[in-house]
Amino acid sequence: MTAQSRTRRRLLSATTALAMACAAPIAAHAAAVSSGAIKADDVDIGNPIAQTVYLSLRNESGAEAYARAVQTPGPQFHKFLTREEFVKRFAPTDADIAKVESALTQLGYTIDSVFPNHLAIQVIAPAGTTEAALGVKLKRMTVNGRTGMVPTGVPTLPASIRDLVRGVGGLNTLHLAHPLKRSSAIAGQATTTKFVAGATLTGGKPGSYLPQDFATRYNVNPIYANGFTGRGATIGIITLANFYPSDAYTFWKAAGLTVDQNRITTVNVDGGTAIAPSDALGEGETDIDVEQSGGLAPGANLRVYVAPNQTNANFVDAAEAAASENIADTVSISWGQPELDYFAEPSQNVAASTYIMDAFHDVFLEMGIQGQSVYVATGDSGAYDTVRGCPNSGTPSASAPVCNAPYAVDSPANDPAVTGAGGTTLPVTLKLTSGAVLTVAQEQAWSWNYIYQQTAAQGHPIALAYLFSTGDGGGVSSYFKKPYYQVGVSGITTTKPGQSFTEDTGSGPQTLVTLPAKFAGRNLPDMSADADPETGYQFLEEGSIVTFEGGTSFVAPQLNGVTALAVQGTGGRVGLMNNIAYGLGDAATDDITAGDNWGYTGKTGYDNAAGLGVLNATKLANALLTLKSLYGR
Repeated sequence: MTAQSRTRRRLLSATTALAMACAAPIAAHAAAVSSGAIKADDVDIGNPIAQTVYLSLRNESGAEAYARAVQTPGPQFHKFLTREEFVKRFAPTDADIAKVESALTQLGYTIDSVFPNHLAIQVIAPAGTTEAALGVKLKRMTVNGRTGMVPTGVPTLPASIRDLVRGVGGLNTLHLAHPLKRSSAIAGQATTTKFVAGATLTGGKPGSYLPQDFATRYNVNPIYANGFTGRGATIGIITLANFYPSDAYTFWKAAGLTVDQNRITTVNVDGGTAIAPSDALGEGETDIDVEQSGGLAPGANLRVYVAPNQTNANFVDAAEAAASENIADTVSISWGQPELDYFAEPSQNVAASTYIMDAFHDVFLEMGIQGQSVYVATGDSGAYDTVRGCPNSGTPSASAPVCNAPYAVDSPANDPAVTGAGGTTLPVTLKLTSGAVLTVAQEQAWSWNYIYQQTAAQGHPIALAYLFSTGDGGGVSSYFKKPYYQVGVSGITTTKPGQSFTEDTGSGPQTLVTLPAKFAGRNLPDMSADADPETGYQFLEEGSIVTFEGGTSFVAPQLNGVTALAVQGTGGRVGLMNNIAYGLGDAATDDITAGDNWGYTGKTGYDNAAGLGVLNATKLANALLTLKSLYGR
């Protein structure tokens, strides 16, 4: 069976201009696993391991150039390619794939499937065969209460195919993405109430906002007034947790929205995943993504790509599926993990896996060339993205290390081929049970710094450790270079000097990674909207209403839904929004000049707290219509 004819058996299923993505120099300080550090056990050599071999683009520079051209006003503007055209021009050839398959087979791998976009081959091999083939040891470790497998050493493939392969995913089951949603700090937990069948959801209040409230705040209503609902467009959701579609249909009906009762299609990638009770696997995140995007574009169809969150391959594989199908016109992702996760984990003797970011970049590049818009939540740990995954306070131990908080960003929002969705706090007055009164006078960049400062000033302080560093993700990538659409933009910054990531497992801080100083990297976020749970939203999960919920994971699907309206309104896909947004500035967004994300402050023009500002949907839609009239596409 040839690579061209092989179907995806394990995948049950059926933008974009950007700069050259070159790696920055990252210094990792190696240290072997010691007897006092994290316990490591060998993986059973007979344990079968599903892996994904990610292939390099055949014509990377050509793909980068074309991705830029289709988003630049001119002769190639919006001349998007089909998947088949993308493969023919930029992806590995059938001969390349056959060569990689032959080498893998000789190493003892069983070839399972090839993605139609030619960017990934799925394979299976026992642990012992994998170790011998890649020159690594597979270890089981427990960190922060999670037990998983990691490879030690640097995986090495035969020289004959090394130039064709980015890397091998599926060997790391320890460092995985997490949903980027947040509950209220003031209430301690978001309020949950059992939904009564046939009830009507009432919005209009902080903590209980509905898609209609977003539409009013961010000037979507004039688009509806012109008859656009997203009809004919398909929204894609890439997620790592399954959900009950019935929750979304109930939510939309209760919110007063009329939708097609067959609009949702679930696409199981890598076998998908079961629905876990009590949001154990992140089901609530998928509910949010579907309900928000579909609520803002009630006429659009939704295609939900569900992959398990078991290995470092599953997340990328979900993106590969969305790109390979090329059905979704616009896509959002509300999961991520610190960019630093990919640099190294020397204290555990785990090799760097930056090739995962490269694999993501290749597939996002493809999606942009195909005209698929991609929105990714920038995270909810402010300017210090590692804080959420590794606490910076407490008693350190081997299984629960304590880390410092360097300036860092989230992945895959760090990719230049996606639109990074940041967050704000809406104007509000909140009266706390302590007697403190919180006041936000104007929409501002989101962090809980305002809670810390105002409660302290009024004599009712909330501990800094409880609030830090919750806020919208923003900063500078230490891996991806500054993309062309950010060149010459006032407010674009470089990485901070003197930044390193340290971890203490009980025997003192150890430097894991030293970050480059003043590196001209990709800046985040791109554009923002309300994400603070204190001025946040309600959604439905397993028949219960959850209120005072927020996070940038709301913003990504909201931008996704608004883009579906633009797809209908302009008569076609619009691709990566960044070039247009940066080119137009306040002609497409409304500036945010207040607030902070702990490390950066809102100011006139671009900033790393709120990006270009908040969405103004009608402004952006009018800009897209103007470009269409000029270039006929």
